[in-house]
Parts: sequence; C-alpha cells; structure tokens
Amino acid sequence: MTLRSLADAWNRFFFEPQLPTPVSLFRILYGCCVVATLLLLRPDWLTWFGVRSWATLATIRQIEPGMRLNLFTVLPQDDRWIAALFWLFLLSATCLTAGFLTRLNTVIVFLCLTSIHQRNLYINHGGDTFLRVAGFFLIFAPAGAAFSIDRLLRIKRGKEGADIEPKSPWAQRMIQFELALLYLTSAWWKSMGEPWVNGTALYYVTQLEEIRRFPIPNWIQHPVILKLGSWYALALESALGTLIWFKEFRYPLLLLGLLFHLCLEYALNIPMFQWDVLSAYVLFIDPADLTRLGNWLRERSPLTRIPLPTKAQT
Repeated sequence: MTLRSLADAWNRFFFEPQLPTPVSLFRILYGCCVVATLLLLRPDWLTWFGVRSWATLATIRQIEPGMRLNLFTVLPQDDRWIAALFWLFLLSATCLTAGFLTRLNTVIVFLCLTSIHQRNLYINHGGDTFLRVAGFFLIFAPAGAAFSIDRLLRIKRGKEGADIEPKSPWAQRMIQFELALLYLTSAWWKSMGEPWVNGTALYYVTQLEEIRRFPIPNWIQHPVILKLGSWYALALESALGTLIWFKEFRYPLLLLGLLFHLCLEYALNIPMFQWDVLSAYVLFIDPADLTRLGNWLRERSPLTRIPLPTKAQT
C-alpha cells in the first residue's frame, strides 16, 4: 500500500459523493431527540435556566470562567426572555425536523443547545454532549437534501429534479467518528475499572435505585449473568468503536447495539441518552440499502394499491 493509495482511499471515504439519505434521516431523528429533550425540560425550564435557578448565571460564571458560546449571557436577565428562548428553540427544532429552512434552523438549534449546556453544566450527560457535537457537523451536512420541505419547495420551483443528487459525505463521516469515539472511550474507561474487568460492574448498576426505571427480572441478577453482561458491554462497545467500520460486521453490530440500548432504556432512567445515541445508527446504513428499503415499503403500502381515477372517471 502506497501513500498515493492511502490518499485516494481517504478522499473516497470523505469526499466521494453519495446519496444524502442517511444524513437526511439522521436530521429527522436528531430533531425528534432535541424536541423530546425540550419537552422534558419544559416543566422545570426556569428552575434550571431562569434568573433565580438553582445554579444562577453568576454562579456558573464563577465555577467555569472564560468566554463561552452561551446565549444566556446576552439575553436580558428576565424570565420572560428566557421563556421566549424556549419557544424559539422548540420552533426551530421542529422546523429542523421537518426540513424547513434546514441550514438556518440547524445553526439556531446548535446555538440554543450549546447555550443550555453551558448555562447549567450539572444536568448534562454523554448523550447531550453527543447531540451538541453532532449538531455542529450537521450544520455543514446536506441535511435538507432529502425528506424535507426544502426539497419539495425546490422541486416545485423547478430548481431540482425528482432524483436526489449525491453529495459529499464528509460531515456525515465526522458524526460517525464521534459515535465511534463515544463507544471507544466508554470501553476504554470501563476497562480501567476493576469491576468491569472482573465482571461485577453490572451488579452495582442494578442496585442504583435512584435511576432504576422498571423491575429487572431476578434471573438477570444471577452472578453468572451479571458477569457475562459486564464483559459483553465491554466487548460490544469496543466493537462498535472499531469493527463498525468494516461492512462485514456493521449490520450485526448495529442490531446488537440496538438491543443493548433498548435493554438499558428499560432498566435505567437516563432521560434521552439511549435515543440520542441510537439516532446516529442510521448514518451507518448504506444509501443503497435505504433505497431498497424505501422501495420495499412503498410496494407494500396500502396507499400504492388504491387505483387512481382515470380522466373518464373524473
């Protein structure tokens, strides 16, 4: 393998045009995650971010000094303005999900998401961080090139044909790297802890009543099952951070990861974490496979079986 062949492989991976259907579907899932997060925050919005919140803006500035991307620092310190920011954020996230003024709303969502994370550092988890980083790269992705109101408007105005045009996938690749890095660092830090290495970690996880969601069956809490589960988590996260890049392993790993996160969603109440991570799985699906899936669904849709009226019938 020569340097020239490596450079060619690099350019093909990052810049060879492909259908933007995966990143457009990710836009929809990403927007849904942001909207769901906002709806969960709504009842306590002013408690977390208001003028008299548990951690005031002045307190956050003392704890984390320096310049930060935070709209709360330029807003008037009035709860009415802070409440208005919530509705702007929700409106923009909804428009992003629908693909209306996609680029503009991607920027607004990123700014608002970064602001609430910087405004209160103590209620964030890894899924929130992933959403923020993914949102930055989504700004540069062709997120509105498919499944969007923007595309329908372009077709109506004659600016675009019926076929979706391939685009450079470099921004999509960066979000994929972020997801792989999330898994890899998680596996790395787990491997440095003795409970994960000796297989006792899941025992302690299952005893955390503060974040327990639904009852865990007794057979799962058997010592042998807990040991195997701890090692399985380590192996799966390592594989999702590395082997996910090989086509032969990709779909089986995505299926195992889906089952893994659904089990965690059942057992642990960590709001939106599992869905934030799972939203990016669609980025690893080959555009050709998405096209075949779409055709298969259309062929079996009841709407396609309804006979259209002819001119004589009308």
